[in-house]
Amino acid sequence: MGVGVGLQAVGVLAGLAAMQQQKKAYELEAQAYKEQADMAEIQADQQEVQRNRQLRIQLASLGTSMSSQGVALGTSSSVSALKDDEIKMAKADISSIRLMGDSSRRKYELSAAGSRAAGKATVLGGFSKTASQVYSIQKGVA
Repeated sequence: MGVGVGLQAVGVLAGLAAMQQQKKAYELEAQAYKEQADMAEIQADQQEVQRNRQLRIQLASLGTSMSSQGVALGTSSSVSALKDDEIKMAKADISSIRLMGDSSRRKYELSAAGSRAAGKATVLGGFSKTASQVYSIQKGVA
């Protein structure tokens, strides 16, 4: 009976060690998701900057093109309409970039929260199982 109790005690300790390792794995997974969320935000910011840059280039090109034809910006309604359309399209693109970036970032943040919750559940389950095993050992010794 002494050997059986010793083996049960080793099983309890091994269970606790396994629980801690699983919790660490969930924390690492949560950290990876957090990094992905950060990357999604950075990527969206870069795309927004790129789209704004593209808009400035298009507006400059439009200005150059019109001035080479002798038309001053702001004096022609068709040129103003082209400029306004370019700005409108850029704003729509930037809104889409922000929305998609926020959605992607949120998805990763939710995954990170899920991993952390799974880690906590593992700890609670591990303690519950350990308590049950300790009770069984105590009951067996008595």
